[in-house]
Parts: sequence; structure tokens; C-alpha cells
Amino acid sequence: MLPFADDPQVRSRRFPIITILLILINIVVFAYEVSLGEAGINRFVADWGFTPADFWNGQHPITIFTAIFLHGGLLHIAGNMLFLWIFGDNVEDQLGHITYLAFYLIGGIFANIVFAVVFAGSHDPLVGASGAIAAVLGGYILLYPRSIVRALLIFGPFLAVGGVAAFILIGIWFALQVVDSLSSISLIGTQAESNVAFFAHVAGFLFGLVVTWLIRERRQQEVVHWDHRPWWNRVFRNWVLLILGLSILGLAGREAVDAGSISSSAFRLGLSVLVVAIAVIDGIERLKGRTGLLGSGPHSSRLLAIVQIVAAISAAAALISV
Repeated sequence: MLPFADDPQVRSRRFPIITILLILINIVVFAYEVSLGEAGINRFVADWGFTPADFWNGQHPITIFTAIFLHGGLLHIAGNMLFLWIFGDNVEDQLGHITYLAFYLIGGIFANIVFAVVFAGSHDPLVGASGAIAAVLGGYILLYPRSIVRALLIFGPFLAVGGVAAFILIGIWFALQVVDSLSSISLIGTQAESNVAFFAHVAGFLFGLVVTWLIRERRQQEVVHWDHRPWWNRVFRNWVLLILGLSILGLAGREAVDAGSISSSAFRLGLSVLVVAIAVIDGIERLKGRTGLLGSGPHSSRLLAIVQIVAAISAAAALISV
């Protein structure tokens, strides 16, 4: 589920200059990072990334700030900047430019500190704006809970665009961060088992939630977005039902395999054929301008339908070749 746009039903009063500047700074720093070459990148990250063990030893304290503007790869910065672009402008509009800038930077620093507390002995540099952007998400879910977020929905060969309320999408994201953060702790509790700083995400989000609530109470702002719009659209609902249906079918099939009622290979083949058939039929229906299972009407993207059909046919070809 990859969000790419939102509809908060509020016309922005402020031009999001801070959000745009933050995105540009991150891109410029990343471009410089890439220009250094592999060896240069490693030195640059070691010098300016945030290393908990060094921080607690009093070394390079400035990195708790500079690490917010470093990234570990193209996908890392692309994902972070996409989230900042979608959600940051609306939070900036509500908080104001200066408050928003302080909110973003302090949120990122707070996330790094929490990560350093949990993984005090870690010698791996932490980089990325994820903690600060998580704070933005915490603010957004409080200010725009019923804003409809449009997202690219992907499940196997299925591909569609659906809409869901912000508090559901961001809530799912936060739940995943909590689960992943708990599973990322090693037995000795001093090293992260994952390269992704899930604890920093959780800390940043909670910071954003609490601080935005305090600001809103101070300014006596009301949440005006608990309107009567649906929490999700038809496409998102059907996508969730499709996942649940196939998951239940998969669990039932596993039980049948364990009971000896059907062979494992026959079950996998049958389930795969069913998935491919549904994906192809749905893709053809959407290609014809109909809603199908995951289409939103005659104006839905035919390109997504074509990609889904191709993916399904490729999966079928792989099954035949096995």
C-alpha cells in the first residue's frame, strides 16, 4: 500500500515553503552523497550519521541533527520525500511555517535520542528523515483524521488505486512499526537486528501526536474533519476483502494438507490458478472500462489493468514451466 495523494478538503492558506525547502535540502545532500562514490559515501555516513555508541561517549554530538538529512539509498530518500510531500504541506498549513520547522527538526532529534537509548551500544550509523516524517504523520492523523488518502494497492498480481481515511492508513503503518520495532531488538538489547530504525519511527510518531495535541489545545483548534464521508472507497474495501478471502482459503488449504486430504503441490497449484484467473478476469473487465473487482469506474487507469494482466500471465507462465 503506497500512498501518493491526499484530499483533506481544506484549501491551503499557506504556501508550503518549509516542506519544499526540506525536500530540496534532502535531495541536494543525497546528490552530494552519491557524487562521493562508494568509499566516499561510507566515510560521509560515518562522519555525519548518528552512531548511538559514539553519542553516549560524547563524540560527534552534532550528528543527532545532521543524520536527519542523510539517506541510505534512492528508495530510502524517495519513500521519505514522498511521505513528506503528501502529508507535510497540510501539517505546515495548520502549524505555521516556523512552528512546523521546529516541530520537524525536534521530532527527528527526539526519534534519534529514543533510538540511542534503546540501542545504546550500537556502532552502526543511523541516517534518514524517517523519525521527523513520522512526527509529521503523528500530527497529520490528529489534524486530518478523516482525510482521504489515495494509495497504490498491491497484492500479488493485483494492482489498483484506492482511497482510505488517514487514521486507518497511518494507523496501520504505526501498528506495523510497533510490531517491527519489538522484533528488531536482539537478546542483548544493544544492537538493532534490522537496518530500519523502527523504534525511531514509533518515537517520532508519538512525539508528533503529543506535541500536535498540545499545540491544538493551546490554540483551541478544533478537528473539523470528522465528517460523514465513507472511511474507504469501494476499491480499497474489495482489495482488503480479496486479501482476507485468499488468506482464509490459504489457511484452510494448509489444514487440508496437514490432514492429508490434498497434496501440498496440488493445493499450491490450485490456489495459484485461482489467483491468476481472478487477476486476468478483473484486469480485462477494467480494461473494457468496467469497474470489475478493483476498478473505480470507466475513468479508472487502464494502464494498471494492463500491468495486472501482464503480471498474472507471467505468473501463469511460471506455473506452467515448473
